[in-house]
Amino acid sequence: MTFSITSAAANLYKDIKLDAKEGLRLFVKYAGSGDSGGFSLGVTPAIPEENDYIQEVEGLRFFVRSEEKWFVDDMKLDYDEKTDYFSCQLPGLA
Repeated sequence: MTFSITSAAANLYKDIKLDAKEGLRLFVKYAGSGDSGGFSLGVTPAIPEENDYIQEVEGLRFFVRSEEKWFVDDMKLDYDEKTDYFSCQLPGLA
């Protein structure tokens, strides 16, 4: 189980106020239809639990619950500052 978040993408989340125990939870959102089958990536502050997969990027803890690992496995989250383009590749939806 791995996912990749670039420093540029992680820096977009640095302004979110987090308590000492909190991280940024990555989760599956369902929002209708489309190329992704209606699924998209959600991000919210939360406290990691024992079985969560945690990855630290730029001093931020990103994590995913065990039942949602399928969604972010091999995910690539990036941000291009020059073009102001945010990209999220989710191979789990292919």
